[in-house]
Amino acid sequence: MLAAAHVGADSIEVDRRPVPQPASGEVRVRIEACGVCGSDLHFFHRGPFVPGNTPGHEIAGRVDTLGDGVAGIATGDRVVVEPLLSCGRCDYCRSGRDAICPELQFYGVHRAGGFAEYLCVSAHRLFRVPEGIEAPVAALAEPMAVAVHGLRLGRLEPGQRVLVLGAGTVGLMTALAAVELYDAEVWLTARYPHQAELGAHLGASRVLTGDQTAPLALGLLGRDAPIDVVVETVGGEADTLQAAAAAVRPGGVISVLGLFLGGVALDSLPLFLKENTLVWSNCYARNGRGPDFAAALDLVSRRRDALRAAVTHRVPLPEIARAFGLAGDKTAGTIKVSVEMR
Repeated sequence: MLAAAHVGADSIEVDRRPVPQPASGEVRVRIEACGVCGSDLHFFHRGPFVPGNTPGHEIAGRVDTLGDGVAGIATGDRVVVEPLLSCGRCDYCRSGRDAICPELQFYGVHRAGGFAEYLCVSAHRLFRVPEGIEAPVAALAEPMAVAVHGLRLGRLEPGQRVLVLGAGTVGLMTALAAVELYDAEVWLTARYPHQAELGAHLGASRVLTGDQTAPLALGLLGRDAPIDVVVETVGGEADTLQAAAAAVRPGGVISVLGLFLGGVALDSLPLFLKENTLVWSNCYARNGRGPDFAAALDLVSRRRDALRAAVTHRVPLPEIARAFGLAGDKTAGTIKVSVEMR
């Protein structure tokens, strides 16, 4: 099979590897599409990554082969992958918080991921995709699950006002999820015109750009129209936690979804005076309300037509280096770059 692999910082290549065979309890998925995530770009440029490993964790495809003991799923089923591998025994796993299992591994980071023609995964990590959803759109279930989990941790209530910082894929999925699941009033910060346009299309009632996104400006806006929940989706080296602290109302919540690359600047005094809650969100969970992934896939299914616009570029696997270049260049009008196994 063809599979991509990290060969060093800023370098990814495609080569041929043996097709994997599913172990007991696993299935082999014939991958149709895998999205390039912001975290893929972070690891691509700065690590950490395992040299020779195949990245990619926004995965959609079809069940190709069943391992021993697999039931409840059939060859040919269309699926998306919850890309986690946890111990299943610890208190965190038993309570549905697999993402904080001490033994957690991610497909695409610690294990081979989705930029390949085939992948073997545990059967219970698969969610069936309804017919009529293109694979690149179905793969948006992964960033949508991140959004669903972040809003749940942020304790958003129906009808509240939420400020989403950042209009990359996760920020846009968060805006849509807040509108669809909570009937929230959504404000969204966007750096590029194409992000702002899609954010409004997905339900943001107010899109903030330029000087409007500075901490002082957001603080003034939040005083006039209190912001119940701020969701940070940028990470990297951005100064967004300062903006979140300035904007959130007294007693409000900041939910951090972005992956920061180092120490962050945060003036704690506003949070102290306003008795705010700051929570960190690591991907998704399976708690009493059901798996975040299931809720996300249902949402993607219902809004499939609107979400097609989020998949701005489609690149075949042999050209994956170009896909990473496009994903890192927002001036090219990119939202989600999908790598397709044609």
